[in-house]
Amino acid sequence: MTNTIIEIKNLKKSFGDHHILRDISLSLQKGSVTTLLGPSGSGKSTLLRCLNLLTIPDAGSVRVGDREISFGAGQLQAKSSEMSAFRATTGMVFQHFNLFPHMTAVQNVMEGLVTVRKVHKKVAREKAMALLARVGLADRADYYPGNLSGGQKQRVAIARALAMEPAVMLLDEATSALDPELVGEVLAVVRQLAEAGMTMVLVTHEIGFAREVSDTVVFMRDGVVVEQGAPSAVIDNPKEAATCSFLMRFSVEI
Repeated sequence: MTNTIIEIKNLKKSFGDHHILRDISLSLQKGSVTTLLGPSGSGKSTLLRCLNLLTIPDAGSVRVGDREISFGAGQLQAKSSEMSAFRATTGMVFQHFNLFPHMTAVQNVMEGLVTVRKVHKKVAREKAMALLARVGLADRADYYPGNLSGGQKQRVAIARALAMEPAVMLLDEATSALDPELVGEVLAVVRQLAEAGMTMVLVTHEIGFAREVSDTVVFMRDGVVVEQGAPSAVIDNPKEAATCSFLMRFSVEI
C-alpha cells in the first residue's frame, strides 16, 4: 500500500513562449508538509495552482488521493463535474485572503458548505463556528472582513478552506501580505494543522518556519526542481549552488 497522496508526473505549463513549469515530477506523502522555495518566477505558485486546477497544465498528470487528471495532446478534456470534484480534494489559501466583504467571518466560512455541499444553514453555522474556534476567532464570528486585521482575515480564509474537508491544504504565500507582527498568528495556525496531520503544500519565504514545520523542502528555479529533501538537507546543507545563493539572501547560514 502506498502512502502517496499527491503524484505529479511530467507537468508542464507555458504562457506563450515563457516556460513556467518544465517537466515537474513529485510524490508527496499523506500527512506530510511540503514547502516550495525558490526565487520569484521559479514556478512555485503556478505549480500550486495546477494542483487546484486554477491553472490548467499543458501536459503531464496530477493525482490527489484517488482522483487523477491527465493533460496534453491525446488526452480527453475533463468534464466540468470532474474538474469540480478534483478541486474539492484541495483547499486553497491565497496571499490576499479573497474573503467576501459583504459577509461576516462565519458567513464566509459557511458559504461553501451551503452553496456547494447543500448543508442546512444551521448545521453549516455550527461547523463554521467550530472552525473559527479552532483558528482562535470564535469571538470575531460576526465581524465583517473590513473590521478584521490581516492576520484575522487569513485565519478566516484557512477556516473557510478547512470547512470543505479537503484532503490537502495549499497555501500560497499566506503571510506575505501581512504586517510582520501579524505573521506569527497565521503561522501558529499552520503549525497546529501540521501537528494534527493535515497534508499541506506551502509556498513561503519564511525560511525558519519552513525548516521547523516541513517534512520535505523542494527548491525550484526556472521551472524545474533543483533539489529536494528534508529541511536539514536542502536548507542546512544544500548541494546546489542555486540553492545556496537563494538561501544566502535570507541570511541563512550554510
